[in-house]
Amino acid sequence: MARIKPLNDNILCTDGDFGEQVTSAGIIVQKTIGKEEGVVPRWFKVLEVGPDIDWLEQGKWVLVAYGRWTEGFKIKDDRLAPDEKIWKVEPAGCLATADEKPDTINVKDVAGDVFKKTR
Repeated sequence: MARIKPLNDNILCTDGDFGEQVTSAGIIVQKTIGKEEGVVPRWFKVLEVGPDIDWLEQGKWVLVAYGRWTEGFKIKDDRLAPDEKIWKVEPAGCLATADEKPDTINVKDVAGDVFKKTR
């Protein structure tokens, strides 16, 4: 049984949200990586965390600030499909966690203020 195990404070994730997305209201958000409007946080599903991470666990979803992850790479692991990628995300870049993947996030145009206030 081949399983990758991160060391120290490393966080390994799958399911990076880089493609087209449909919000619960039916709005289609196109893939925008490499464009100014694509400079937004992304959701990732946690595959495994290192022993120094006590605030996040396998199976949770984590919202990561733009650019605070590595290029996706493929590695042999029993939990992954052969073509599935994993990313290492920086602990300092983690903005929020969720038990399930949120439908969408509200992003303001103002850098640094990533959550829109709702009533």
